[in-house]
Amino acid sequence: MGALEKMTLTGYKDQAFETPTGKTYEALINPESYSLVYALHIDDTSAQGSSLPSISYNKGSQQTLNFKFLFDGTGVVRKDEGMLAGLASGLAIPGVNATTRDVTQDLNTFKSVVYDYQSDTHQPPYVKIQWGVLSFNAVLKTMNINFKLFKPDGSPLRAEADCAFIAVIDQTKLTAIENKQSPDLTHIRTVIEGDTLPLMCYREYGDSKYYYQVAQVNGLIDFKQLTAGMKLIFPPVTNN
Repeated sequence: MGALEKMTLTGYKDQAFETPTGKTYEALINPESYSLVYALHIDDTSAQGSSLPSISYNKGSQQTLNFKFLFDGTGVVRKDEGMLAGLASGLAIPGVNATTRDVTQDLNTFKSVVYDYQSDTHQPPYVKIQWGVLSFNAVLKTMNINFKLFKPDGSPLRAEADCAFIAVIDQTKLTAIENKQSPDLTHIRTVIEGDTLPLMCYREYGDSKYYYQVAQVNGLIDFKQLTAGMKLIFPPVTNN
C-alpha cells in the first residue's frame, strides 16, 4: 500500500511560486474528498423580438479547489507515527499513539500559511497544495470554520474548515499555455522554405484571400518572392 502521504500546503510570496514564505502546514487528517470546479462565463443576450437567448462564449474562469480540513484536539484521532504509521488516514484508534493537539494553535498555523497578510508583500500568501497526484497553485478564496466540540471552559476540541482555493497561473505561463492564434490579433511569422504568401495566409486566417492585404502591410512588391527567414506581419483581418 505504501507509506501514508499527507496533504501539505506551502506558502509563497510571489505568483510564480519561486519564493517560499517559509511556512508549511501538514494535515493531521487528509480530507475525505476534494472537488475541482471548472467554469465558463457565458453571455446569453437576446435579440429584440427573440423569445430565446443567443448563447455565446465570453471567457474561461479559474479552477476552484474545494475541500474540508478537520482539526482535532481530543487525542482520539492519532497522529500517524510509530508501528501503525501509514495504514490509513484519520483512523480513530483510542490509546494508540494518541497525540493531543491544540486546535486553536493548529488553526493559527493553518491560517498563517493560507490567509494571514504578509507585511513584506502587502497581500495574503500564494499557496501550493500537494497531495498524491494533486499539485494546485492557488490563493484562498473562502474559509468557513465550524467549531464542533468544546472543553468545559469553552476551548475548542474539534473544528472543521471548509476551504475554497482559486487557481493561480502567472502571466508568462498563461501566455505559453493559451498560445492564442485568433485572427483578431496581430502576429509575426517567420517564412520557412517552401512558404508562399497565400499558403501562410491560409495557415493564419483559414483563407488564402488575404494575401494582398498582408503584402501591402509588409511592403512586398512581389509577394511571390519570399525568402526563408523573413519576418512577416499578419494584421487583424478585414472583409474589405
